[in-house]
Amino acid sequence: MTLGACLREAITALRLNALRSGLTAIGVIIGVAGIIVLSAAGGGANRKIEQQINALGSDTLIIAPVKMENTGQRGPVVLLTDDDAKAIAERVPEIVHITREVDGNVTIVAGNASWTPEYWGVDASYADVFNVKTSEGRFLDERDVRSAAKVIVLGATVAEKLFGGAQPVDQIVRMGGVPMRVIGVRSTLGFVGGQNQDNHVFVPITTARSRLPQKEKIAPRQLNLIDMKVLAGADRAAVKEAILALLRERKHIRDGEQDRFDVFDPTQFVELMNATHGTLSLLLGATAAISLLVGGVGIMNIMLVSVTERTSEIGLRMAVGARKRDILAQFLTEAVALCLAAGIAGLALGAAGAYATAAAAGWPFIVGPQSVALALAASVGVGVAFGYVPARRAASLNPIDALRHE
Repeated sequence: MTLGACLREAITALRLNALRSGLTAIGVIIGVAGIIVLSAAGGGANRKIEQQINALGSDTLIIAPVKMENTGQRGPVVLLTDDDAKAIAERVPEIVHITREVDGNVTIVAGNASWTPEYWGVDASYADVFNVKTSEGRFLDERDVRSAAKVIVLGATVAEKLFGGAQPVDQIVRMGGVPMRVIGVRSTLGFVGGQNQDNHVFVPITTARSRLPQKEKIAPRQLNLIDMKVLAGADRAAVKEAILALLRERKHIRDGEQDRFDVFDPTQFVELMNATHGTLSLLLGATAAISLLVGGVGIMNIMLVSVTERTSEIGLRMAVGARKRDILAQFLTEAVALCLAAGIAGLALGAAGAYATAAAAGWPFIVGPQSVALALAASVGVGVAFGYVPARRAASLNPIDALRHE
């Protein structure tokens, strides 16, 4: 019996029991849909994270002081200062841009609207460190920092809260009672690491120090963070160690003592998220595999029932010359056809689910050809694996006993 003939027979048999075939295929449909949704969600989420990290600056390092009460140890407080930033810029040649940062929270009023975002007092080089782009206006420049200008750059969320759809650039807002001129709006970044990167405003660090309240009382030249951009292609681990060694030397931290500051690498966040997605993918993949297994058991069960119901037909086919391998091929093709149809339905369902998930989460919709091939191969594999036993049983029937079966 040719493959085409087997396929026609399989389609006819499945159409005669369409409802039963559809119910049997549900497990395979769910399993295949799970594979597609899983693959698309993982790929889309990873792409979104990479885009956000690249938008923030993929070659950046951030130094923050460690609060000793959070470590369970006692010791003098170690501060980051302007001199530390200057020393890093001078003595670590792989650092191409560096910016100081102080921060705080303050209410901003524009007309009848008000909002309380976090402000970041930074140098003009912040734009070079984090690849800042503006959707309107411009970012801070060196003249703004030198003169402690009363200017402000809004994050996209802050601009929306204060001005709605109105033009914010050149408008005057009151920031903690201080009049500030809006000079720009940063392009939308969205959420990174669970934090809304658009709910911030930027002011010159000199303005922040002289006119705005900080989160906590700090010394005149003290910093909350030091942000820097590393030379492309540089050994990031070596650069981090060089910075730590320099700070240990400046802060007189002896060998064996715990560091009082942390050098954060944003790529660590990507690695952490990838590891998290990897774990989640394993769990969801196991769920999809279980669904396929359950669906395969259902396929085997219904095929065994089909063999029993069609025993007389099998005997008649053998009596008119059908060989065992023809019977085997007929029933195996029927199982594979059912699973393949379920796989195609699951593919469509999974693509729809993946698209809805991507739209809700705001990440790219990605369904690669490898995922499609894997899903269809899995469905065909289930058909072969779980259809073989019923097909073998049908091929092993004795023609005379099969003809006598009622």
